[in-house]
Amino acid sequence: MKHAILVIVGLLALPDMVLAFEQKDVDTLMATRQCEECDLRNADLKAADLKGARLAGANLRDADLKDADLGGADLRGADLRRADLEKSALQGARLDGANLVGADMEKARLDGAQLGGADLRGADMEKANLKGAVLVDADLRGTDLKRADLSDANLSGANLERASLERAILRGTLLDGARLGWADLDRSDLKLAKLTGADMKNVKLKRADLSGANLSEANLTDAVLRITKLNGANLSGVSGLTQVQLDRACGNDATVLPQGLTIKPCG
Repeated sequence: MKHAILVIVGLLALPDMVLAFEQKDVDTLMATRQCEECDLRNADLKAADLKGARLAGANLRDADLKDADLGGADLRGADLRRADLEKSALQGARLDGANLVGADMEKARLDGAQLGGADLRGADMEKANLKGAVLVDADLRGTDLKRADLSDANLSGANLERASLERAILRGTLLDGARLGWADLDRSDLKLAKLTGADMKNVKLKRADLSGANLSEANLTDAVLRITKLNGANLSGVSGLTQVQLDRACGNDATVLPQGLTIKPCG
């Protein structure tokens, strides 16, 4: 009896790969591009042509989707934890509510993708193309977005605390009400970005360009503004901003500041 119990405990302790995909499900997917709520854990779908596939609610945890074409695919609510999506094509894909915790999405093409409410904590999205993507209320805590292109994307209400956005492109990006506490935005391009009411406590903005950005009502307590460009930026009603912070930044006559604060011109 003791031996039987140990065997059962050992089986329960085995990794998820023991309960992996069935080949028939992969065959069905490849033949029909439909496999909603299928169990495809650990499936090898590298470079697969899954354009427009219907995979809503599918379990693709730890799946290999590197270089796969998932353009326009329906992955709403899918489990993609730790999935390999490096260099994958996800243009216009539906990923609303998907679980992408720890996923590898380096250099993935996600322009126009729908990621509202998606969980992207700790995902690797370095150099990803997210132009025009919708990430409203997405969870991006600790996500690597270095050199990612998020221009014209919608991240309203998103949580980007401690995310790495160094040298990221955020031109015209909507970040109203976003949480950016302790995020690294050094050398990022935030021209014309909308950051109304954003929580930017302790955010790093060294050498970032916020020309024409709207930061009204944002919280800039302890934000690092060293050599930060604020030409034409709107900082009306911001909280936590001090003259010491502004002395390290630069702006111009079009920069809107809270009463009593000044800024030197950019060279």
